[in-house]
Amino acid sequence: MRFFKRNNIFIFLLLLFVEGAYSQLYFTKNYSTVDGLPNNSIYSVFKDSRGILWIGTENGVSSIKNGVIQNFNQEDGFAYNNCWSIVEDRNHNLWFGSFGGGLTFYDGKHFKIINTKKGLINDKVRKLFVNNNTLYVGTVNGLATIDITTFKITNYCENSKVGKFQVMDFFEYKSNMYFGTNIDGIWKIDSKSKKIKFITYDYPIFSIYKDKDSLVIAKGGLINDAINKISLESLINKRKSSKYFGYGVYWSFAKDKRNNLYGVSNAINFSIGGVLKFDADKSIGLNELFGIESTQSWSLFYDKINDLLYVGTLDKGLYEIHLKNEIEHFPPEYFKQSKIEINAIEKILDKTCLLTNKGLYLIKADKINHYTSINDFFNFANNYHSKSVNLFEFPFYKEFHKRKINELELRILKKYDNSLWVSSTIGLFKLNDNGKITEYYPIFTGVFDFNNNKNLIYQEPYRTICSLSDYQRNSLSIPYPLVNKNNPSDIFQIISTNYNTYYLSRYSGLFSFVNGKFSSYYHNGIWNEKELLKATLNEKGNLIIANTFGDIFIVDDRGKFKIVKKISRSNIIGNTISFLSTYKDFLLIGTEKGLNIYKDDEVRLIDGEQGLNTKNINCGYVDGDNLLIGSSNGLFKIDLKKILFPKKRNNNIDVSDIQINSKKIKSNNFNWFKYNSSKLQLKYYQNNISIDLSPYGFQYPNKLLYSYKLLGISKSNWSEWSNLSKINFPYLPDGEYQLMVKVKDLNSGNVKEFKVLKIKITQPFWKTWWFISYCLLTIVVFGIIIYKRRIEYVTKKEQEKGVIQKRLAETKMEALQSQMNPHFIFNAMNSIQNFIIDNNIDEALMYMGEFSKLIRQTLNHSSKQRISLADEIQYLQTYIHLENMRFKDAIDFKFTISQTLDTYEVTLPPMLIQPFVENVFVHAFDSNSVNPTLEILFRQTDNLLLCEIKDNGKGMIIDNLNKLYASKGIKLVEERIKLIQKNNSDPIIIKSTQCKGTTVLLIIQLV
Repeated sequence: MRFFKRNNIFIFLLLLFVEGAYSQLYFTKNYSTVDGLPNNSIYSVFKDSRGILWIGTENGVSSIKNGVIQNFNQEDGFAYNNCWSIVEDRNHNLWFGSFGGGLTFYDGKHFKIINTKKGLINDKVRKLFVNNNTLYVGTVNGLATIDITTFKITNYCENSKVGKFQVMDFFEYKSNMYFGTNIDGIWKIDSKSKKIKFITYDYPIFSIYKDKDSLVIAKGGLINDAINKISLESLINKRKSSKYFGYGVYWSFAKDKRNNLYGVSNAINFSIGGVLKFDADKSIGLNELFGIESTQSWSLFYDKINDLLYVGTLDKGLYEIHLKNEIEHFPPEYFKQSKIEINAIEKILDKTCLLTNKGLYLIKADKINHYTSINDFFNFANNYHSKSVNLFEFPFYKEFHKRKINELELRILKKYDNSLWVSSTIGLFKLNDNGKITEYYPIFTGVFDFNNNKNLIYQEPYRTICSLSDYQRNSLSIPYPLVNKNNPSDIFQIISTNYNTYYLSRYSGLFSFVNGKFSSYYHNGIWNEKELLKATLNEKGNLIIANTFGDIFIVDDRGKFKIVKKISRSNIIGNTISFLSTYKDFLLIGTEKGLNIYKDDEVRLIDGEQGLNTKNINCGYVDGDNLLIGSSNGLFKIDLKKILFPKKRNNNIDVSDIQINSKKIKSNNFNWFKYNSSKLQLKYYQNNISIDLSPYGFQYPNKLLYSYKLLGISKSNWSEWSNLSKINFPYLPDGEYQLMVKVKDLNSGNVKEFKVLKIKITQPFWKTWWFISYCLLTIVVFGIIIYKRRIEYVTKKEQEKGVIQKRLAETKMEALQSQMNPHFIFNAMNSIQNFIIDNNIDEALMYMGEFSKLIRQTLNHSSKQRISLADEIQYLQTYIHLENMRFKDAIDFKFTISQTLDTYEVTLPPMLIQPFVENVFVHAFDSNSVNPTLEILFRQTDNLLLCEIKDNGKGMIIDNLNKLYASKGIKLVEERIKLIQKNNSDPIIIKSTQCKGTTVLLIIQLV
């Protein structure tokens, strides 16, 4: 019996292996310590509502966002380093359960620990479950519930049959919560009475999965005894179920949107474990299909949005399986080969034909229908002469039949007349639609095709193009010599449109064949491209040609040959074009970087990120809605509908990190690894900014290109596309900016523009309005102060200068007066002397009396700057009277004063008029003068005092006038007036004629 069980297990495992072997593989990624995980033992996996993947390991918790791994442990605030369960509550906060440290609550910013010290029933947490506002915590010895708002803890525990009341899993049914224990059965939680109620017990429980109205309970066991599927009604009513299937111990379950149920096992009591799918109550091992190398699987999570299945293992890290399987992979193992090169693909009837370095494969319904090995080709060629004509008559056959099998290469595959044609290094083979070789032709060719006359057109390597109508005899071969430049050489491909047949040359450009003649487009000046590589046709019938440089040309050959559009190689990702094809209005281009999908100047790239994990694409073939790609890593089948028309996603760009002057800003500015504001305000000296971008909602973040510009800077242009998500702004000047980011998704081909962040760098204080205002105010105040001080200083200086000038003027005037007084005294003494000489004592005494009176007035006036006009008139009267005594009172004089002139108010410098009166007595009259008359007139005009001194003396000729004008007394008067009245440029006007006397007009400015 034991042998039978063992053999049954062996047969079962063998069937599992056969089920998975030799079939296409799902695209799977593996995350391990090599990629940055802290440990390869994965106990829990969870993806939250923000799209962040959380991984609980033996040595901490890891988050993966946009392919970037970030690790957390006790040093960061976690309760314990391991993590066995992760859930998200209705407030979108996370709870982490550890086996030994209790719970960790995380709100996106801070960690909070809840353990036995805080009231938790036990620190060894196995399972967490959230329902409404309550977190259910299953531990190795009891149950705890926590209100996620108040953090109030309620503990439940019962006596166990084996010592520990170990809670393994939870489920909800009709608004009631239930949990399963390892040994003590299934219980119901009564939240009102705060009690638990036993429901049923039949077997050990390791995990529970609710599948609609049924439960899938992992109980552990041998074949067809590990899982019990029971309806919830039967369970609640304690009715047993006889539905058992599977084998081993399952720790976690998940169901995809195709209704496939998966489970994981770590093979505790069995020699095998891993991922299994349950189909019709049977388990099918998927490790081989999913490419999972570990049999120690423990945790499972299904991402419905992205159709991803995550498998956590205890020894190989985390596996991410792409269940949508847009790209199916048929590896070399599928062909029962360790290595394989697929060089050409054709379709004949319902079979896909693959020409490889190992032979020809015919595939039907994803299974190998027929295989013609390279040995079959070699043997058929060697044996063909026995049942056909003498092949030694053919050129080159003597060389062909000497070649060894390792020298045979299969090169080109074509379908013609429901037959397959294969060229090789030993000749041309014809096969039927079942892949059986029927004919062999010793024709050595690098490229061949058939024309409308069913002639074989082929090129001998490095030689001419030939046309052959009889495949079995070479006598009808027509060569086209290379002497004629219109005949093609180095042909790489032959292709026909609705209007022409074209020959692509690697070095000579494009050729066409019309009416039995070739024509060179290059030599005839039609098209200057010389180095052509690939060609295909689109759905409109246009010819599409690629050159060796990577440029692609769309040609309309209806009528005149015309280039409709040129696609520059800069728009294609990759340097070497390996195949060219079309699907609907998409252009499919294979390069060393992957598959380029081009449409309307948008390019998408399909590569290893999506599952096209090969660097050597050899060929491509569009089969309905599928694209078949042959490579050095087997065959890839791409579902073009799924790839080209993906579902629309809500995506955005977040700021995940900001560094200011090479220092990270505080962590409390971030929430769930993104900057929690749309604005960034900095000081003027915080102008070295580094910003890390984090895309959200993009299926393949590693396939994104970024371009940015900063609005607010003059001549701001978009940057070049780059795969770097870090942006640096060194020495940004003060101002307000808007960071704009464009994201090009190479997976979808879409380009989106985002407003990411507003940046405000405040002005330095010396540029602020208040500082400028303060400076201006200070300048104005200081200016006013300085101005006033300057005015005061200038005024003081002017006053001092005025005082000095005044004193100088007074001193000079006094000096002038002192010069005038001796002159007058000299004349007066001279007159007294004359009186004494003439013995006229009485006259002399009288004269002396008047003279002393005049001297007294002169002395009084000499100490004053100005005197009244009345005093001046009185002084002049005394002087005239004194001088007239010398003339025996012969001179008649009078003063005429204008009635409007107030002689007491008007002032003038003293002794200003006396010199002119003196000149009258000295020069105007002599003993011959008849009725001498002197008249002095005073009148006022505006601010001027006009004094007119008139006599009827003998007058003066010009010379005498000059003498008069040059006399010392008049010069002294003129100098005095100019000293005190600078604006009085012409104060003295003298008019004199002979016999009519002299008139002196003295102009004095009134003060």
